[in-house]
Amino acid sequence: MSASRQVIPIDPEFFCDGHYYVLTSLSLGGSHLTAEQLSEQLRGGDAQTIRILLQEGICLPLFFDGDCALDHATTFVVGDLDETEEQNWIGCLTSKLHIPCGKLLLLCGGGDPNELEEILSGKPPAPHYVIFQVIEVPPQTYRVDVYAYLSSMTVQQSLSYYDQHFEEIVDQERLDHYLANRPGIPGTDYIIQLRPCQGEVPLPELVPELDWGGVFQFRR
Repeated sequence: MSASRQVIPIDPEFFCDGHYYVLTSLSLGGSHLTAEQLSEQLRGGDAQTIRILLQEGICLPLFFDGDCALDHATTFVVGDLDETEEQNWIGCLTSKLHIPCGKLLLLCGGGDPNELEEILSGKPPAPHYVIFQVIEVPPQTYRVDVYAYLSSMTVQQSLSYYDQHFEEIVDQERLDHYLANRPGIPGTDYIIQLRPCQGEVPLPELVPELDWGGVFQFRR
């Protein structure tokens, strides 16, 4: 494991009352896009536009099937996962981010250009309205892996479905397997890992009709 590994918890005041998050940098990947231009592209949400943003490492738009998915038990890891973190993840979503300014940005939403412009100006979050977090990282292009653990919204929702009578059915066999083999890490729903980009990075599958990232690949 790299000696320079950084572990940064999400701000305990961070709050996103919605399904949408954006991972980017304060320089928007060095793209020279304005806040208004990026917000317009994110709001438009067509697949071709979003794929270009992903390919160029400008941002990673994320959609979850519920509110507050990343808010309380997410950790950023810059460097390698430790053995427990590697053993316990169940779902993963991969992309890349170009961060020439050395300032990683996690943002709730992303579709409001005035809000985004104020955030990009470098102002700290307003008290009692912490909808973004900035993390210092070495300037470079990163491979980004978002790992989902057993307690995460992503995994929990994958373990149940509704039958023809609209009764929720839990996949007990899968749940028992996870509890026995990948029971998770207390206080961890998601880990967002950044490593220096080496070679081609697979880009995430987009959620149908929304065209934002959000389709996790599950371990077999």
